Amino acid sequence: MHSVLHADDPPHRLALGAAIGIFVTFTPTVGIQMLVAIFLAWLLRANKAIGVPLVWISNPATFVPMYYPCYVVGRLILRRPPIEPGWWKELADPPGGWSTAISFYWTKFLEIALPLWVGCLVVGLTLGYLTYHFTYRAICAYRMRRWGQLMPPSAKTPKAGPR
Repeated sequence: MHSVLHADDPPHRLALGAAIGIFVTFTPTVGIQMLVAIFLAWLLRANKAIGVPLVWISNPATFVPMYYPCYVVGRLILRRPPIEPGWWKELADPPGGWSTAISFYWTKFLEIALPLWVGCLVVGLTLGYLTYHFTYRAICAYRMRRWGQLMPPSAKTPKAGPR
């Protein structure tokens, strides 16, 4: 937290980096989340060092508590019924034939993936938006109280050049 508050970046860039990190945390891009966060931070000129550690919130221990509610949100938005208990048993016994099995598994994948993605995007955007505003206001309030300015004193003083 100390590093965030004392970074030589404007509050907007720091808050945007945090918002991107939270948004990417809630996308089901497990395995490439850090790359996605770095790319989005680069694209939007946000602070990369703030956003990347936040994607570590999603890990094998937090997948179900994070992504199941996102799936439910996506399912409600798309007005889809919940999957039946027998859904899992159907996966073990696909229909015969190679092309039929691929089509079967693709359909089953979309039954889960589409609501999951929709829910993750809605939840991620909402939490990212809230994170941006909370972080921006917290950094501004801290810096104004601490230094009386939004940029750290070391960032505002001009560097002495060669004479």
